[in-house]
Amino acid sequence: MKNFIIVFLGISVLCIAQNKTDSPYSTTFTACIKKIPNPNECLEQELRLQDKKLNIAYQKAKKSIQAFRVDTLRKVQRAWIHYRDKKCAFFYHKESGSGGISDALQCELDETIRRTKELETLY
Repeated sequence: MKNFIIVFLGISVLCIAQNKTDSPYSTTFTACIKKIPNPNECLEQELRLQDKKLNIAYQKAKKSIQAFRVDTLRKVQRAWIHYRDKKCAFFYHKESGSGGISDALQCELDETIRRTKELETLY
């Protein structure tokens, strides 16, 4: 039983270490969450950072595709923004309180990171 516990703890440490290096969030966000009691500040800050990354990925994708596809990419991006905004607005309602705001921000953040990765596959 003692060996099982040691092995289990070792695997747990490895999993935690791997998750930290695979995190799509910035180290600034991770540090912010640890020290600021209001996660919305951290989420908003991280969303601004990830939005900049998204814009860079979008510009690179536009430059790397054939010219006749640029207009389609622009339309897809606008549709994606509309989808993200509607999807994430679902999480916040005036009756849901401050937790709903955090949920909506987290949704926007996660969707932005996903879209950035999608665009990065184009170049």
